[in-house]
Amino acid sequence: MKNILITGASSGIGEACARFLVFQGYSVMLVGRNQKKLVQLCTDLGGNADYIAYDLENIDGIESIFQKCKERKFKLNGLVYCAGIGAAFPMRTGDWKIVDKLMHVNCLAFFEMAKFVINRKYSENGCSIVAMSSLSSVTCYPGMAAYSISKSSINTLCKVLSKEVTKRCIRVNTIMPGYVRTPMTSDRIDEDVLKEQPMGFIEPIEIAYLVEFLLSDKSKYITGTYIPISAGMNF
Repeated sequence: MKNILITGASSGIGEACARFLVFQGYSVMLVGRNQKKLVQLCTDLGGNADYIAYDLENIDGIESIFQKCKERKFKLNGLVYCAGIGAAFPMRTGDWKIVDKLMHVNCLAFFEMAKFVINRKYSENGCSIVAMSSLSSVTCYPGMAAYSISKSSINTLCKVLSKEVTKRCIRVNTIMPGYVRTPMTSDRIDEDVLKEQPMGFIEPIEIAYLVEFLLSDKSKYITGTYIPISAGMNF
């Protein structure tokens, strides 16, 4: 049984990944800020799910997540980084503090987590790292500067990391979805999404299918890639 750490697990894509991976026979450790939701999700998922409540804005304390995994004898076969926040505003009204917050959660916290995932005391050889990027990293629509740079940074980071960890056969890939039906996109209505994404909203479970493939031995030679799920969006 493979042990997978999932961030942003209390809702959206992270929750969908947790549910699908347990259904597929994986054991999961869920990380998120909302302890009440994590407890409920673990109850739903049964004995193959555990949780660690943690706010990833606290980058300095991230190793404590991995120390707790070690204490619980949960040595990692994979990381799914789904934690993320969004913001949209034109640059003329922008505030660098908002950009800084997005970079902290969307990229820098992942940077710190990846550093510990690739440590031998926390992970097995052949570990797979999957980071959630976005088509915003390449579409660069007006108003999306802060979000786009935070996600394009993840793409670059994963490409570099993939080349540093090949000796342990660790694989590192990103997924770049278009609009996914999650709380982050709750202000979007279907008609507006169809103008940019002809096939409509992507459901979180569709992302989970690809995540499971990238965690599995079926993709053991795939690394350093950015995989788009566009639903017809031009990019």
